[in-house]
Amino acid sequence: MTAPARAAGIEFVAVPSAAVLEAAARASPGLRGGPLESGLDVFLSAQERHASLRFKRAADRLDYSASHALFRLMAARRLGLPTADAAGLDVRRRCAGCGAASHGKPSIEGVALSMSRSHGTVMAAAAPAGTSLGADIERVPAQVFAGFDDFALAPEERTGPDGPGLTDAGRIRLWVAKEAALKAAGVGLAVDPSSVRLVPAGTGGRAGTLLAECAGNPTVHGLLVTPVPAPHGYAAAIAAPGGLTAQAVSLAEIFATKR
Repeated sequence: MTAPARAAGIEFVAVPSAAVLEAAARASPGLRGGPLESGLDVFLSAQERHASLRFKRAADRLDYSASHALFRLMAARRLGLPTADAAGLDVRRRCAGCGAASHGKPSIEGVALSMSRSHGTVMAAAAPAGTSLGADIERVPAQVFAGFDDFALAPEERTGPDGPGLTDAGRIRLWVAKEAALKAAGVGLAVDPSSVRLVPAGTGGRAGTLLAECAGNPTVHGLLVTPVPAPHGYAAAIAAPGGLTAQAVSLAEIFATKR
């Protein structure tokens, strides 16, 4: 089936986990039936439902389930499939470092995807297949941990005109942008975040767009990172090659079942 016209660029959603649960509860009755197959479980694989049980805190279980359900639903939307088909999509993993299929960045054939979760809020993004795509969301803490700058910031970011004046919220925004770029490259924290420098991308792009510079890693170098709206108290960003615009979609659109 040909993907719908709306799928030309990047689509993303960043919302509280509880909102995903509520939307799923409204959408799930009658999709597959059975008292145990309701809410978010309807949109998860059996393996994911089992994996959620390893979290002792209910809030952590919800974050895990909500992020994985959104990941699948964004893929179904991109592929033009009914939401009821989301749970059956084949999610594969591959580690960029060792090549193992037991861990690494998750993927679904026919669409580029990325997801993130942080303390009660989740995010997912979808783009055309083959796109290097990364999405990240983080809660802005009252204070970053000691040594954050050495771990997360490039030398120029620590000593440049923006470095000494950075607030902790500004530091988290930089961290989120770097996480998104490292996810897009498929390398994660195997690459030292302080080796990535973010500079203004210049005119012609979305306001606030940053260019990732990482001379030692060509998969990271040159990616564009765009801050995107997030719930209050959180920072979010999307990373991808140039030429793609990011557009937010609502939960109502994502959960709309294609009849």
